[in-house]
Amino acid sequence: MTDPAKGKNTLLLQIAGILVVVAGLGSALYLPKLLQDAPPQSRSLPTAPRCDLNNSSCLAQDKSQSISLSIDTDSIHSAKALPFIVTLADIKAEQVMVDLQGKEMFMGLNQVMMKPVPGTDNQWQADVTLAVCTTGTMTWVATIKTEANGVITDAAFEFDAQ
Repeated sequence: MTDPAKGKNTLLLQIAGILVVVAGLGSALYLPKLLQDAPPQSRSLPTAPRCDLNNSSCLAQDKSQSISLSIDTDSIHSAKALPFIVTLADIKAEQVMVDLQGKEMFMGLNQVMMKPVPGTDNQWQADVTLAVCTTGTMTWVATIKTEANGVITDAAFEFDAQ
């Protein structure tokens, strides 16, 4: 006599084996499509050391591309519209954004989309207002983020504001 439970176990093992094979084939067929939908590439450009945006523009660059940031004002103060100007070299950006963060403390979300400067193909501008810090002088990190052909390139610039 055969044990009916043993027959059920064998059948269940066969079904499980078939499901494993089908899942393996399915993932082999769909894995390339999933990889094509991967997030965009990103890269960061190193910023020149000891650059002071209070006195001049600052540059971040690698061998082939660069991002320059200047704040077109005599002094950088909080709660006042500051004209940020970005100049790109060898980056044909579709959009540019400035993301501002306090270096020592969280100052809220402050991201501004920049607009192309009319008559140029490599300059972007935006008026940016910094939040007021109750401690007096605040160190800010302005990260310029560009997107061109699905590649995000960024550069971080530090500066102090009162």
